[in-house]
Amino acid sequence: MECEICGDKIVGRGYRVVVEGIELTVCKRCKELGVESKKPVISITKPKIKVESSIVDDFELVENYNEIIRREREKRGWTQEELAKKIKEKVTLIKKVEKGEITPDKDLIEKLERTLGLRLMERVEDVKVEVSKFTTPTLGDVVVIKRKKTNR
Repeated sequence: MECEICGDKIVGRGYRVVVEGIELTVCKRCKELGVESKKPVISITKPKIKVESSIVDDFELVENYNEIIRREREKRGWTQEELAKKIKEKVTLIKKVEKGEITPDKDLIEKLERTLGLRLMERVEDVKVEVSKFTTPTLGDVVVIKRKKTNR
């Protein structure tokens, strides 16, 4: 969890404070910037979502795979039914792949490449991405904090 004021990672207990009418979860250092709320801090974890990708190992499916498959099939004079029979798959699968409605899995790609004598996968170059410390702006990134003057 990150402090909603400074953006630092909250280690240990987080604090709920009210700053100018807004309730925030903050670190120990920033808790003095507001009035502590009585509500407990609830840690929310996001569910993991499985994302299917057209990247296999270091290879990626070419962008216009569906057009290439259809063109190569037609070049040979085959119907979708004939291609399906040759690679032992259902006709509906071939139709959906050629329309681009579904992305073929690794096994289907290999069958199509072998049968049609073409390459549907291309090598993916390594891309280096620099990640900053903060991935999303926090309140501290956009607000200037006015400190209360204390009478001493």
